Amino acid sequence: MRKVLTVGTISADEGKISGCAAYVAAGLVKLGVGAAVCAKIKQEDSEAIRAFFAENGIDDEMLFTDGERFDLNLSGISAVFVTGDFAVNDLGFGLLKDFREKCESLQIPLILATSNHSESPDRINNAASGANVFLTSIEDAQKLCGLSDAKEIAEHYLSLGAHKIVVTLDKQGAFYKSRVECGSAPTFRADRVVDTTGAGDAFAAGLTSGIIEELPLGEAVVRANACGCMAIQHEGLYMPTADKLREYMLSHRFVVDGCKDF
Repeated sequence: MRKVLTVGTISADEGKISGCAAYVAAGLVKLGVGAAVCAKIKQEDSEAIRAFFAENGIDDEMLFTDGERFDLNLSGISAVFVTGDFAVNDLGFGLLKDFREKCESLQIPLILATSNHSESPDRINNAASGANVFLTSIEDAQKLCGLSDAKEIAEHYLSLGAHKIVVTLDKQGAFYKSRVECGSAPTFRADRVVDTTGAGDAFAAGLTSGIIEELPLGEAVVRANACGCMAIQHEGLYMPTADKLREYMLSHRFVVDGCKDF
């Protein structure tokens, strides 16, 4: 089984887990992809976080508590997914160069996702320059590079050195561009909208699963759109299984001019 390492910051507040890295990993497991998380956590949060990982089938061997040495072991890893909150903190920013070098030497993709980290544009932009895949929302990108057109945003980050760019466009789906592909992927029709929480994590899990399967970028983005659209139709965190995702994509049409249901 292919396995993705997600790298980010994770915490627990009264047993409730916070952190994109944890939820993307949970989404990957539901899609049939192995997942591990590399993060430094507080000792008092360890029990709750490890319980969440056990419940969701996530490998916790690379969780480190305060005082332990942060180490990155890429043995058996097919891709590394790095969250924006990790890229902007002092620990993560200092380690990203080593991450990129290890990924390059092993020829595995490094995927970087932003999440409202406009307060540290220099660090995010620096990290994006070494990413195989840079995932950002149109709102984040406007704050990070000052551009408002998805195509111009993609061209900007390609010029910085990123290999593939995906810009999410909320109800309009997503725009993607690489050196060989360019296009817009519409979203899917939602039968109902219940809760938009976690839709971005579901999108990221769908995209990452497509990347490690070496799908064309456009196909991976279509899959990601479907995962995000399925997530908003359920209460709380929802990640589809591979079978449910396949069924949904076969039975629901695209909404080319934007989802009217939310």
